[in-house]
Amino acid sequence: MKDTSLPSRHKQGGAILVIALMFLVAITLFTISSMRSSNIGLFMAQNEESRVTATQAAQALADAIVASPASTPVVGMTGYTACTAGETGCNRNDLPVTDPILASAIANDHISARVERIGTTFRPPPRVVETSIDKFSSASFRVVTTYDRTAEGLGHEQVTEGVLVLVPKL
Repeated sequence: MKDTSLPSRHKQGGAILVIALMFLVAITLFTISSMRSSNIGLFMAQNEESRVTATQAAQALADAIVASPASTPVVGMTGYTACTAGETGCNRNDLPVTDPILASAIANDHISARVERIGTTFRPPPRVVETSIDKFSSASFRVVTTYDRTAEGLGHEQVTEGVLVLVPKL
């Protein structure tokens, strides 16, 4: 009987199998690397969204306070402070907030505000205001709003604004 098999078959010894396994390992490593990169991108996007939300919430409360004349009452001396409910070290804790969403956030202790009277008690208004110095004086306030939901992983932000209130002279 004559052997009809090819002599090269006996010499290969599974080289193709080893090469195919190397390609599979390389593709698997590339896939895992791509998945990790995608997860890092997702975490970065979530952090940025939390930062923007925190900034917008703190700014919305600051805007609501500045828009309400009752929030910057010209009473007391320098250092007189009005705050939202739950704040400590304030002369008053009844800072008016009419927006229901902001009021709910204050009630849930996610956002707070302090309005502090700063500077001299009364001073002439700055020239850029273009008012008569003999008819008006001014009072300055610092409005500090804080959004804090770090316990839920939703960020922390503090916004500080200055407010100048014109007071008619009697």
